[in-house]
Amino acid sequence: MRKILSSAVLLLGLASASAVFAQETAPTQPGPQDGPRAERRLRRGAVRRRARRQARHALRNLNLTDAQREQMRALRQSHRQKSQAQRAELRQLMQARRQGGTLTDEQQARAQQLREELRATREQARAESLNLLTPEQRAQIDTAKQERQQRREEFRQRRQERRQQRQQQRQLNQQQ
Repeated sequence: MRKILSSAVLLLGLASASAVFAQETAPTQPGPQDGPRAERRLRRGAVRRRARRQARHALRNLNLTDAQREQMRALRQSHRQKSQAQRAELRQLMQARRQGGTLTDEQQARAQQLREELRATREQARAESLNLLTPEQRAQIDTAKQERQQRREEFRQRRQERRQQRQQQRQLNQQQ
């Protein structure tokens, strides 16, 4: 009995210690010292992850053939390799800005040029991947895109209505 109790106490201690350790090592929200830039970086990262997740989900719904999947994989890999040096250079510039605070005019111009090159590469990869699809699959993508735009517009309208209701409620509270 004593052995069972000591084992249970030991397990509870390990569980609570691991929970504390997990809380200490978990990524934290930006604090006041980080400022609004850190918050924007977190949001942009979340938006990018969501976009990648949606793109993967959209491709899953297209019922790609094995050949199409392999071609898509090869296309992604080749474009990733093409843009690797540009992404690394841009990452270094942004890290220097975060650490030093400002970039020279030449560095800012180079960062802008790198962003435009990366954007063009992404557009090229997107166009090439669309060319791998059948007309029916492209139609499915267009339909899904229209549905997303419609949902987004409905969400915007609901948000605007809520804002107007809150504003009216505040005005009523101020009058009373």
